[in-house]
Amino acid sequence: MKTLVKVEWQRLWKRKVPWLLLAIIPVIVYVSAVFCQKQNQAFTPDVPQYTVAGNFPVLGLSEMLMTAFNLVAMIIAVMTVTEEYRSGSLRMVLIRTKSFQQLMLAKFFVLVGFLFLYLLIYFLVCYGIGFWMFSTPDTYPQFYHQDPVTLLEGLLYNIQFYGLAFLTLIAISSVIFFVSVISHTMTTALGISMGYLLVSFAYPNVIQLFQPLVGNEMTFKIFFTSIPMIQWEGITMVLAETPRFSGWMMLVLISYFVLFQILLLLVTRKKDIFI
Repeated sequence: MKTLVKVEWQRLWKRKVPWLLLAIIPVIVYVSAVFCQKQNQAFTPDVPQYTVAGNFPVLGLSEMLMTAFNLVAMIIAVMTVTEEYRSGSLRMVLIRTKSFQQLMLAKFFVLVGFLFLYLLIYFLVCYGIGFWMFSTPDTYPQFYHQDPVTLLEGLLYNIQFYGLAFLTLIAISSVIFFVSVISHTMTTALGISMGYLLVSFAYPNVIQLFQPLVGNEMTFKIFFTSIPMIQWEGITMVLAETPRFSGWMMLVLISYFVLFQILLLLVTRKKDIFI
């Protein structure tokens, strides 16, 4: 299995798309920094929304996590699975592979590995551009924390934030990867994946209209069954001084991962269905 993962990892980097996705990270971070600089004009330094070097890695990721990063996961999944159906290269790989399930598992590990690398590089670039473009006060306010945090405390918070962001990407990748496996064309895979993301953005906002009927707690629980909403607001609530709905959100992420891994195992039992 290790050899198969290694081979798939090497095959990934023979493509131009992963290199291009990595190359645009500084551009994405710079655009986020410029946006944060404009936002600072509307805030004072005593609010968590005010961007400084210490919190830019989080503020620079928060908007991109549920958009750009989910799209990166979708591109890599579709490229490494569905695109190989169209090109016919999947047949050649299966000749050297013991089972279709092992191949798909290896490809999923490669997808997760790429997302981890992408987050790590994004984190480092955010700190570099953050110290270049923003002020570096000794302490600054943090979301859902009463007392300001130091740069070291902020670093630990940022690492935890990126760790939870990585968990959300694993969960949403399970969904997208399953869609890529059952889709025989790139158009179908991209269409279903985009549809899933759009629905995940839409229904949490709709449920808030019924908050007086279902109650605050149930509204929040339904709201946080959406992975993009966990990425948008949930992570900061989990890392709050007094965490809220952290157990529920972890259960949601685990449920997504387990459910779609089971579905993946079921549909890949017979590889001749897919070639």
